[in-house]
Amino acid sequence: MKKNNNYLIGVFEIGIANSFVGVNIILNKFLIEKAPLMLLLELRYIFGVLILLFMAIIMKKFKFYIEDNKFNSYDWFIYILMALSGGVFFNFIYMYGLNKTTATSVGIIGSSIPTIIVIFSYLFLRQPLKRIHVLSVCLVVLGIMILNLTRIPGQVANDKILEHTSEQMILGNFIVFLAMVPEALFTIFAKMIKIKVCPIVSGLLINLLNGLFCLPFAIYSAREINFFQIDSKIWILSFFIGLFSGALFYTFYNRGIAKIDSNTAALMTGVIPISSAILAIIFLNEPFHITTFLGMFCVLISIYVGVRYADQSKVLLHRVRD
Repeated sequence: MKKNNNYLIGVFEIGIANSFVGVNIILNKFLIEKAPLMLLLELRYIFGVLILLFMAIIMKKFKFYIEDNKFNSYDWFIYILMALSGGVFFNFIYMYGLNKTTATSVGIIGSSIPTIIVIFSYLFLRQPLKRIHVLSVCLVVLGIMILNLTRIPGQVANDKILEHTSEQMILGNFIVFLAMVPEALFTIFAKMIKIKVCPIVSGLLINLLNGLFCLPFAIYSAREINFFQIDSKIWILSFFIGLFSGALFYTFYNRGIAKIDSNTAALMTGVIPISSAILAIIFLNEPFHITTFLGMFCVLISIYVGVRYADQSKVLLHRVRD
């Protein structure tokens, strides 16, 4: 019974972590037109570093390595690639696409990450590709194609009329889907690193690396902006993005993932489109079309069948090991 309770706690913690991703999508939708993109990214990483530094001090977590083994030069190279792929590379592409489509569509497309990870695991980690994985990919592609049928004429949000033409939405959905590639690579690179590190200190370092990478671009894009005249909403929302995606997500995700298996964790990514859709309807006044429901259904089914039947499914392709 104790084990079952621990498992349920882990499921709850992973669900909370993924709901923060939905919150992050909504907050970024508010901010995307209010300031240069690279400046917004820099602010979130600055707040992420400050929040995680505060958490490290409070929890007295100062050691990067949990065990005696340490990174070699190859590990550091993979770690930096991991940090940047899941950080600035993902967020830049995703926020650029977010400006051309709806927050609901972004959340649905984002839940395709587990399927993309399966493909990359076959290509880079030499894990077998099963028939059920191919079916999952087809369902994701079908879901995104259905989303591209959505039209939102004259949508009202934030006291503004947003005209999303079908061409803009198709382009925006495609760009957001491309952003899932570096986000999936974040997991692949993480699996390539075998040495355990402290989640809080690692999160702090990841935010710091991304902040340093963004800094020259942020300075250039903000050269004509007076920081003292920046709308207070930008500072406040950037703080909450740093809090949710930089601190709380890492904390809840790392606590939960230690209690549940990877298949359950993949299934729980279904929280992302649900939370983003609900929040978009409430706070952004985004309509919920039948095509939105069908697109969400296809993507969620792809996750379910991929997790539920992965063990029973026959292997379609093997990667030959060197």
